[in-house]
Amino acid sequence: MNTTKNKQITALILGIASLVIPNIGSSITNAMDTSTNSGSMAAGIVIIVATLAAIVVGIIGIIKSAGARKEAKEAGEKQVLATIGLVLSIVGTVESAILFFACGLCIACVACAAASTMA
Repeated sequence: MNTTKNKQITALILGIASLVIPNIGSSITNAMDTSTNSGSMAAGIVIIVATLAAIVVGIIGIIKSAGARKEAKEAGEKQVLATIGLVLSIVGTVESAILFFACGLCIACVACAAASTMA
């Protein structure tokens, strides 16, 4: 019983982390000076790294949550924490994927603008 509960808590923590990590990345970029192209590029790279980390954590959270739900069901225990972890992991992964592609487009625009000013 205790190992099932621990796995459910781990799944929940991974789900929460998949939601929080991109917000930490955007908080870091808010503290950066983005008045120049290089500052904007650095801020974009921070967001890209944070969202990639959140996507990885979210996928691991989905896998762990599904496993914890299955084990809890087989043991006849409640699956509440694992279900919440699964939902949070899915939401965090989707949110991070959208943010990853949106920031990727912004980085491409900044790189294009930087290249056109050098020509």
